[in-house]
Amino acid sequence: MKLKYLLLGIAVSLACSGWAQVDTLSAKSVFVGLRNNKYVFAGYQSGKWSVGLENTLWIRNPKEQYIRAVGGYRLDTGLWGMRFSADAFAGANYAGRYYDGSVKVGLDKVLGRFSFGAGAMALYDSDLGYNTCYTVHAACRIIQEASLVVDLTNIPEYRMPEHRIVPGLLFRARKLWVRPELSIPLNDNIQFTRVLLSFRYDFLLK
Repeated sequence: MKLKYLLLGIAVSLACSGWAQVDTLSAKSVFVGLRNNKYVFAGYQSGKWSVGLENTLWIRNPKEQYIRAVGGYRLDTGLWGMRFSADAFAGANYAGRYYDGSVKVGLDKVLGRFSFGAGAMALYDSDLGYNTCYTVHAACRIIQEASLVVDLTNIPEYRMPEHRIVPGLLFRARKLWVRPELSIPLNDNIQFTRVLLSFRYDFLLK
């Protein structure tokens, strides 16, 4: 229990996004969602800033559950229409067997129906050591509510960095986004492809 309160304190002190893959709103909201089939999250967003907590789902041994505090910041730079993002998290499993944390920065650009961007993450894991991770991503809007998306990345989907290409679809409405995708390994057998689903829903605040 002390670990949970500590991580909640870190989340507040970060004063930053629910590590969500896509920003939904610029207004104040409370949000809930699912990431990569495995993590449930909840948080609070106010304009450019947001904070939240994330926890594993469907872990058989309660002691192996994992919790993290997350935060983020978004800014339209005004320079060539670029958007800057900064995210951070700190987490550990309930038993205290390992802990990890990261800081990630990125730039994104929208050109009509197309968008693209890149980011870098400094990641530390108490067992796996330090890794510098990357992401390069692009999207094409098909209709107002749906886009084709693809990521080339080694940012961990679960815990270990893996070089993967991740094509998918992004469905967006004002309060909801849903992202089904395939995660295809670049350095391993294609049989280790994952089918992933993430979503986020926002409850607007006045």
